[in-house]
Amino acid sequence: MSDKSGDHVHWYGDGRGSGRAVFIDGVVTHGVIYADTKAGIVVVHDIPLKSTDGEHVDFHPVWGEVRVYACGGYVQAPSGRYRLVEGWLN
Repeated sequence: MSDKSGDHVHWYGDGRGSGRAVFIDGVVTHGVIYADTKAGIVVVHDIPLKSTDGEHVDFHPVWGEVRVYACGGYVQAPSGRYRLVEGWLN
């Protein structure tokens, strides 16, 4: 497995915002806990949530070509701020 820090590692509290879409082999994946684009691994939980021991949520790894895209929030452009999915905001 690759280094667990850097731009290729994504998880909820990594400080880069939570609006991201994760694709494994070109298919959007939901329930992602951790994604590493360099190693090609994603840790996911089932939807609906399942627990075999009654205390902890079950999760499992999935391997493949992993791509992570930002999908929301604001980006800075020369002509002003732009909110993805809404259009230009001045």
